[in-house]
Amino acid sequence: MAFDGNSEISDRLAGSVEKAFNFLVSSRNPDGFWSDFLTLAGESVFWVSGYVGYALSRYGEAYNREGWLDKVGAGILANQGVDGGWGYGYGVPSDADSTSWCLLFLSRLGLQSPESGENALGFLLKHQSPVDGGFRTYAVPEAVGHYMRLDGNVSFEGWSSSQLCVTGVAAQALIESGSATGVEEALEFIRDSQNVEGYWNPYWWSGKLYGTVHCLRALKARESLDDYGLFANAQEWIAEMQLADGSWSDSVSQESGWSFSTALALSGLMLRPNPSFSVRIRNGVRWLLGRQLADGSWGSNHILRIPYPWSKDPWNQSFWKEDGKAVNAAIRDHRRLFTTATVFAALKEYESLVLNR
Repeated sequence: MAFDGNSEISDRLAGSVEKAFNFLVSSRNPDGFWSDFLTLAGESVFWVSGYVGYALSRYGEAYNREGWLDKVGAGILANQGVDGGWGYGYGVPSDADSTSWCLLFLSRLGLQSPESGENALGFLLKHQSPVDGGFRTYAVPEAVGHYMRLDGNVSFEGWSSSQLCVTGVAAQALIESGSATGVEEALEFIRDSQNVEGYWNPYWWSGKLYGTVHCLRALKARESLDDYGLFANAQEWIAEMQLADGSWSDSVSQESGWSFSTALALSGLMLRPNPSFSVRIRNGVRWLLGRQLADGSWGSNHILRIPYPWSKDPWNQSFWKEDGKAVNAAIRDHRRLFTTATVFAALKEYESLVLNR
């Protein structure tokens, strides 16, 4: 695709990406991992490390200087649970989403032994619903209920139901790990669940773009012509959500853009490039470049939400307590790692399109 990116963006892009990379490298904890999002379970370690590590590992050895990404991957492997999965953080029961991101990261590094890979895939597939083919965060919610010290009568119907934001990532993890099992069922669940406006409803996210973009990534990994209409609808919805200044807010109720949402929107539009989106993409990139902070990061917002365990449709709920160490809360990535990794990936995608046009 030919992007008519101007020299102003080209001149700033490489420096911006390098600053973001340096911020992410310098933001690791003493144990070598990344952590972010302060919740009842503390900060996420393995989920966030898998996510950030995957964002960096997608772009080659240039971002694995002195093998430090390999060291993060080795640390994740050393913390694989006896059940084959990974949890939100130390001591937290394993879940499908954390496991998916760790698998995606490890699949890029090629460090996982066949036994470790089989155990992780086996754990992940236990979270696939035999009814609709989707993936749920917790297949056995009693474990997380016990961890949270909740009464045994509390329903986990929501947390153990199929979730599109989890399914999109799980399908990618299966595909990148070379597993054929469960993939088509997951993709059918995604195909059957697109909203008429073009997006996919999220479960754990404040906006629709995260789930939508990862459902598109899962479909793109299989490249079926039958999915052209789904892609077109989703990308048109994304394009129409752009604000006048070039950013995305991910909600009609928000008047100012979010860096996280803008980066996701750009990634979604670049998945299947269309010349009609080139100006929108360029304006979004320019907006992001203008919002980078002095330390190389981008500002955080309340992007993660923690619904009540019994809630099956949190996207219909309007009020969320901000930064509460509780359920029914919207959480900011206070270390700015999740947002910065997402923007880094979007800018690298744009760089690839511009340089390889």
